[in-house]
Amino acid sequence: MPTNRTSNDIDFVLPTQYSIPPTRKAKEPPPQPWPLPSFEPLHIANFDDHGTPNLPPDVDLHDPLAIFKLFFTDEIMDKLADWTNKYAELYPAEEEAKFARKWKPTDRQELYAYFGVLIHMGITIESSIEDYWGDLESAGAGHIVKNYIGLVRFQQLDRYFRCTDPWSKEDPTPRTTFDRVHDLSEHLRLSCRKLYTPGTHLAVDETIQRFMGRASEIVNIPSKPTPEGFKIWVLANQGYILDWLFHAKGDKKGPVDLDTIFTEEGFLKT
Repeated sequence: MPTNRTSNDIDFVLPTQYSIPPTRKAKEPPPQPWPLPSFEPLHIANFDDHGTPNLPPDVDLHDPLAIFKLFFTDEIMDKLADWTNKYAELYPAEEEAKFARKWKPTDRQELYAYFGVLIHMGITIESSIEDYWGDLESAGAGHIVKNYIGLVRFQQLDRYFRCTDPWSKEDPTPRTTFDRVHDLSEHLRLSCRKLYTPGTHLAVDETIQRFMGRASEIVNIPSKPTPEGFKIWVLANQGYILDWLFHAKGDKKGPVDLDTIFTEEGFLKT
């Protein structure tokens, strides 16, 4: 964990900046604050109003798959399958790959199995992906994932899976890491807002989604519990995430796709 590196995030504030009292008096009086934009406070009828789920009345709250499908609907799962199949056609395995398996189009049901394996991997930690298809040391039992999808097929899906409409090599449009997840991210943002009625106690904060690979958007903030990864601005209520914006580091960047009305009214991007 690279915790000894300095931060590369323009918004990072050293933890000692305000915690250590000044050792000498300022030579000049502090500057006067600039005038704030005109602002009319929102009228709040009930300050103790807590957020509540806004779920369909027929959903089984004891069925994890039913809850999962509220966010990953049949419609978005079909799109994910189409985008994955399209990407596999645009970027097939190299012909010289000795053991390359020919791509077989995937579908919604197979992607549900793929997601199930990913969730299982997040709960049950093994040292390598192959271990999830091997026998466990105790009693010779095996992971349940082998009953639903094979190792080679999982690795193939993991290579070609795409959560936005893929583009060809000939497309000259500049793309960022966030463009690769845009379509699925927008779908989940709308679903999160639709399935929850927020209360009065909202929180806006930054979070880090860990990523140890290579990407120009990665930030490193040593004081964070997860110091390295993608920074995301999050709006939450009672532990539920309502909305988010990805963050691109740099002096002239910041929250991605931020509504311009905030900067036009005189607020900083962050």
